[in-house]
Amino acid sequence: MRRAAIISAAALLASGCGSAHPKATTTAPPRPKPAPSGLAVGVVGPLAISVTGTHIRRGPLEELLGVPLVLVSAKSLPLATVAAAAAATPTSHFAFVGASTGGSHRPNLVGVVLRDEQAALLGGVVAGFVAKERGGASGRVAWVGPEEQALTRAFVRGVHESFPSATVLIASSKRIPTRCKEAALGALARGAVVVMAHGGPCAAAAADGAHQQNHPALSVDDFELPSVAATVVTRDAVAGVFHGGEDLVFGAASGAIGIGRLDPLISPATAVRARAAAEELASGLRPTG
Repeated sequence: MRRAAIISAAALLASGCGSAHPKATTTAPPRPKPAPSGLAVGVVGPLAISVTGTHIRRGPLEELLGVPLVLVSAKSLPLATVAAAAAATPTSHFAFVGASTGGSHRPNLVGVVLRDEQAALLGGVVAGFVAKERGGASGRVAWVGPEEQALTRAFVRGVHESFPSATVLIASSKRIPTRCKEAALGALARGAVVVMAHGGPCAAAAADGAHQQNHPALSVDDFELPSVAATVVTRDAVAGVFHGGEDLVFGAASGAIGIGRLDPLISPATAVRARAAAEELASGLRPTG
């Protein structure tokens, strides 16, 4: 009997009866996430923005309508699409980063233009460094693709700033990737040791041809920093200044023209000289070797 009583008491304790009281378990409700503070800024495309007093939202343009400021990379959407969004959403301000809004000016749409002739000049300086290193006293470089006069002249001037005795070849072609690659290969066959094109698929095709011959390639895009210009526009918005109905132009002095990327085939020594030249250009000096 005594043994049965002990077993019964143990069973009661195990079931939570008797003198032992089970611990109550409570689950704290999840804490709500705090609402983002600061100015909401929408970003479409490859722009790196980090500005105090903002919170960044990324996504397709249609999901950002109504956000106070929307930055759109010109590489991501055509101007017509952004202008239509601006017309349909007067409560938002839009910045078309990397190109002009000429012909589509609206009070809530601003163009953010980079001085591509400065980028072409800096590219020419770097091409001159490469030619001096790879081609000796008779180094040759080439501009590939459509002969855009302002950019071509700036490129030639940049080459001769860093390498006065260099020969500059103009390998003209239509803005068709296969033609650009053929033009690049033709210039390399004529002795060029580095090629440069404006940008986009043409520049990518020219670089493909150059890399097949183990030579570096450059593009105007390599020397443009649109995120720097977009950051300036964002800071203005945080301060209560929203731009529209115009184009804002950014150059080397603002930091929007500089070294964005360099071909991996460019040597470390030449890369150092390229960055020094970019700093000289930003300071208003003539970039030299």
